[in-house]
Amino acid sequence: MTEQESRASEEAYAGKGLGSRELVITTDMLDSYYEGLEIDRSRYAEDPTIVPPMVLTAADGGFAGAGLGNAFGNLWIRQQWEMRLPAVVSQAYKVTSKILDVYDWRERSVVKQEVSVWTGDGEMMARGTHHQSYMVKQTSGMVKLRDPKAKEGVRRFAVPQGEELEPIDRTITLEMCGSFFHGNRNYHTNKEAAEELGFSNVVVGGKMTMSYVGELMDRRFAKDWHEGGSLDVKFTNIVWPDEHVTARGVITGRTEEEAGIRATVAVWAEKDDGTVVIVGTASALE
Repeated sequence: MTEQESRASEEAYAGKGLGSRELVITTDMLDSYYEGLEIDRSRYAEDPTIVPPMVLTAADGGFAGAGLGNAFGNLWIRQQWEMRLPAVVSQAYKVTSKILDVYDWRERSVVKQEVSVWTGDGEMMARGTHHQSYMVKQTSGMVKLRDPKAKEGVRRFAVPQGEELEPIDRTITLEMCGSFFHGNRNYHTNKEAAEELGFSNVVVGGKMTMSYVGELMDRRFAKDWHEGGSLDVKFTNIVWPDEHVTARGVITGRTEEEAGIRATVAVWAEKDDGTVVIVGTASALE
């Protein structure tokens, strides 16, 4: 194998195609989602085959060569999603993926990966962009994390004006993490695995905190969130097991489109001491 072929198979680089794979959302995956988040699934009673859009975060995994060689201290920093069609349980979808960019961010390198989810008829159902950050130099010891109180723009979060969405709050336990991630041993479920990557404790997965934000939109906009919703969030602080987190949203404006009126929503999640752990914007037609 040539050096170029080795690089192509092992590490991400801008413009790299990752190929395609099949995604089937199973009932077990849905059980893990609802049980891990402690979310009531009764609102899907009329059509239990419909899937909450945040379950589609499963689409960005499973691609070989999508990361960098040094996984020590890796963290999510941003996620973007646009939804076009609702996903259905047990239906097979095609997922294609490519690396859009690899860029520097503070002392880290970030892989920007795009995934597109397609129906069997070749229609795009959803598209996501995942920003995963990797340590540049550190390979052992403990990851140095910035003090949340020292982060400008985060320590004094200004709640926007507008129509408030009903918040969702949970104390996220280690057991919930285990359920959400299907019992797999990794740094989101197991302390020893977390320590191997330089963290003092289990890191509550960004998929979990983002899913609570998604649930805000799901409860408020329902079908319109599934068909034409968008989400763009940044992960600003780590959540540790047994911390109480509240996801919030405020409708800050409305614009007229050909398809109808689109509501723009400021979304965030915070700990009890006001530390913001995720912040961004979402939108959906009304």
